[in-house]
Amino acid sequence: MDRCGGRANGLQAPLLRGLAVVVALCAAGCGGAPAKEEPAAAKEASAVANLSPKSGSTVRGVIAFAQRGNRVVVAAQFFELFPGPHSLYIHEVGNCSSPNAASAGPVWNIAGDARKRTGDLPQVVAGSEGRADLSTTVSGISVGTGRPDDVIGHSVVIHAGVDPDPKPVFGERNGWIACGVIQLNNGATLKDLL
Repeated sequence: MDRCGGRANGLQAPLLRGLAVVVALCAAGCGGAPAKEEPAAAKEASAVANLSPKSGSTVRGVIAFAQRGNRVVVAAQFFELFPGPHSLYIHEVGNCSSPNAASAGPVWNIAGDARKRTGDLPQVVAGSEGRADLSTTVSGISVGTGRPDDVIGHSVVIHAGVDPDPKPVFGERNGWIACGVIQLNNGATLKDLL
């Protein structure tokens, strides 16, 4: 056991540091001009998904979402990726139980627009050490609002490379290398999350 009471392994310290950065970024918000006011509960809502390896990979990561006005701050860290660009999507189903993450379903798309799906997130680029970070703000999604664009209950999947139109196929390796379900973060500490 480590000093935080969790499992001691080579990834835990980087994940703890990474999650601390993610939480700090989400707490800082996106800055700039004030956004359209939302109800207080929605403005302060945050969510997190811990991504676990799929399709025989060792990739792990954490992604956090924080409502800030009418936009959402998204911050993430991923470890043990192959160097280069990787697609990152919010998928329709909050289920990562299949070995290849196909249980997450297709990329989330409430509007049915093929050019810009609700679940499209920016690509991440891993360096030679296998780590990729993301810090951005997005519109078109919400956190903890209960609206159709609420991320809670969906899943996040990172892909082995760039895949502009991933399709869920069961029973085969598909390049969907890590998956996690987005859950409301009700004041959980770093120890609780890992």
